Amino acid sequence: MDLLRRQLVGAAIAAPLAALTACSRQSTPGTGSESARTPGGAPDRVIRVGSRTIPASLKLTPQTIIVPDGARALAGVASDGKTLRIVGVDSIKPGSVVLLSDTGVFRATSVQRAGNELLVVPAACAINDLIADGAVRFENVRINPRAGHAMASTLSPGGLGPQKRVAASARGRFSSVLDALLSAAHADETNSTSGKLGDFDYQIQYTASDDAVNFDAGANGDFNGIDAKVSLTGNLAGFDLSGGAEVRGGDPENLALLVKGLVGEVNLDASAGRKDSGEHKGNQMLKIPKEFTWPLVIDGIPFLLKLGVAILFNEGLTNIDAQVGFAAKLTFKGSSGFDMKLPGEPKEAEPKINTDLDTNFSFTRAESVGLGPQALLVAMQCPRLAFGLGLDLPFIDIFAGPYIDVVTAASHTAAGAMALVPCQRNQLVVTGAIGCQGAFLHWEGDLRKEAYRKEIVRAVPDSKACRLEA
Repeated sequence: MDLLRRQLVGAAIAAPLAALTACSRQSTPGTGSESARTPGGAPDRVIRVGSRTIPASLKLTPQTIIVPDGARALAGVASDGKTLRIVGVDSIKPGSVVLLSDTGVFRATSVQRAGNELLVVPAACAINDLIADGAVRFENVRINPRAGHAMASTLSPGGLGPQKRVAASARGRFSSVLDALLSAAHADETNSTSGKLGDFDYQIQYTASDDAVNFDAGANGDFNGIDAKVSLTGNLAGFDLSGGAEVRGGDPENLALLVKGLVGEVNLDASAGRKDSGEHKGNQMLKIPKEFTWPLVIDGIPFLLKLGVAILFNEGLTNIDAQVGFAAKLTFKGSSGFDMKLPGEPKEAEPKINTDLDTNFSFTRAESVGLGPQALLVAMQCPRLAFGLGLDLPFIDIFAGPYIDVVTAASHTAAGAMALVPCQRNQLVVTGAIGCQGAFLHWEGDLRKEAYRKEIVRAVPDSKACRLEA
């Protein structure tokens, strides 16, 4: 029994970091950021930095096709749920890089004609698929939470009827692809959605104010005799964005991302109970697919900034009627980012990491009931802020770029009432990291570098045996 307890604790320590590693400032135009405006003068939700058009110093690749109509060129999505229906553009071919003005960038992998439409299967676009020579840079761009948006409802595969499309076009403004295809999902309104992830039903709700993005996510599961519940609430506020990417002669040479002034709080609450015998399932990764997104147009090129949430769940309840639960709180403030020279190989590209995050974290509740050893592990990747190229669609994942994240792993392990010493052990491990998805740089693997790590262990009773110390 003691061996089983040690195995459960070992899994609780090692699992989350491996599994989870698989947010307006007015300034002079051309140097800072401003809200975009449509030709009619109505304010848009696009955050615009630098030149409104692509400057002559920035050379795009020959395969790049600029679509001035942006999101208006999207008629919808085909019935397979992964093919875009594009109208008014005839020059897209397999291998083309499609730049939808003020909307997004993707690479076309296949193209077919269907009447007056092109059926295009999109894929993630590397920075050097788009830029042949030149640099994109931005400094101290303050992200206004109300400029962002989250999806308010799911777009059904098969696209939209003409009436809905006309209504969307009549608004004269598009903050994302979804604004073209759906009713607007304004950031000053609550944006909520739900769905199924493996054995869990999830829901997430985003609300933006002038100062912060608030989020409330939850997941409930009933599987293999286990009832489980995880909730995640918090907020993110007060950050400025700096960084850039440089390509020379078709090869990326430098990549930088810095998010300054981060202030946030995350509250995690998790519980699990065994009501029947069943097979232990191990890690279940719950990457909530709905993200909060800010459109960011830099020198005429549309990028996206995304706030995402992921949860990892692992239980080790060894007898019927066992119950385990805990709650933890994390607060943070500071800055995080990196500047990385790119010689061509990820293993050689050691980034210069700039991280100054002050974190405070603690357990607010920890309890368990059961005769035998019991364990519960929940890890959360929150916040995860990613900057890159792609489209903002809920079911077509073609986004890639660099990111920063904070991963908090919380575990509670109990020896059980039948043990000679009924130990309880609670552990919190917080890590901050920077990384880049390989698709953004034509790398086969992703790069992730841990910037800092903090840990606390609380044992009851507070002895070496219960703390698992030699």
